[in-house]
Amino acid sequence: MSKIFKPLDVLESITKCWWITVLSMVMGGICALSLTQYIPPVYEASASFSVTIDHTRTGALLDVQVDQAMRGIGYVITSDEVIESVVDEVILHQSDYSRIQFEKESTLDREEFKWTLRYRSSDPVLAEKVAIIWVDTSNSIIQDGLIHAQVVDSETELLWGLEDCLERSTGQFGTAELCGFGGSQDVVNEIVQLSQLIHEEKTQTRGLFAPLTIQIVRQPRYPDSPVRHQKSLLTAAGIVAGLVLSILTQGILYYRDQNFEG
Repeated sequence: MSKIFKPLDVLESITKCWWITVLSMVMGGICALSLTQYIPPVYEASASFSVTIDHTRTGALLDVQVDQAMRGIGYVITSDEVIESVVDEVILHQSDYSRIQFEKESTLDREEFKWTLRYRSSDPVLAEKVAIIWVDTSNSIIQDGLIHAQVVDSETELLWGLEDCLERSTGQFGTAELCGFGGSQDVVNEIVQLSQLIHEEKTQTRGLFAPLTIQIVRQPRYPDSPVRHQKSLLTAAGIVAGLVLSILTQGILYYRDQNFEG
């Protein structure tokens, strides 16, 4: 017949054989420390963009419209145009670098009106370098898109003025000379040309619009300490694992011996 399991008796048994517990903890720590030689630490470099919207120009926006504007910025940061430019520049410093490696080691996170790009690598120098190139390339392309968006806004206002001019010039008593044109056909030709220019400019906005203000609020810094696979944490985990394994093993052996004695 099995005896009643008594935790205090098990604890007393473990205490008597304390050297087994200590040895297990030491072995666990040594094994974990040895493992760190094969699992390199991971370093992270990051940067952040802040986004503001000029509501005096847009009026009140629905949440879905704001979300669409924010997602558009994320699309630019992770676009082929940005990534290919980043990879090409990194290759100048590290010839064996590739887009596959970039996509594997990079992430982009959004928090309200902030985008944070992160790059992780076992090489802290590479992590900082890629993060700097990524944020600078993204910012350059974003600002270029915003410049084209401003041009689209200005040309669109001019287009509206021409359309109003055409409407007035084709009225019963209208004349295109009031708008500085020789005739209504001249106005039509100008509208067609301006519409084509607006279309061309829109393709260069990358989906951004003029009321957006996007700026870098945090530049990448050299990562002094790893974010994953730190030796100290892995060693501590190995020691704890050795302690737990020792307690479980001694508890099982004690319970088995008690049953045999019973």
